[in-house]
Amino acid sequence: MQEGLRTEAPWGELKGQVLLGKENFTEKFKALLSAKEHIKEIPRYQRYVTRPGLEKLFKPTDKKDKRNKTVYAAHVNYGYKLSEIANHLQIHYTTVSKIIAKVEAQHS
Repeated sequence: MQEGLRTEAPWGELKGQVLLGKENFTEKFKALLSAKEHIKEIPRYQRYVTRPGLEKLFKPTDKKDKRNKTVYAAHVNYGYKLSEIANHLQIHYTTVSKIIAKVEAQHS
């Protein structure tokens, strides 16, 4: 009866504030949840529960051009805020904004 009192709460393991389980468990929900990514009424962390972490998107060995394309994808495709990307890359958020604008201009 006292077993649960000595263990850590599982809330730190939550993914996107809605899923609790191993990586393969959240993968089962990927298709279902990806259809909800554009519904603004659902909080960002819940909409993008299956998005890869910034540490997975960015590799320390990436060249500048690859990094810039990844910055664009992180913001546009995965919904990361400019400040989140900037903090991860240890650059200013206006630099992130300029990178995104530059990549968009290259696609036009």
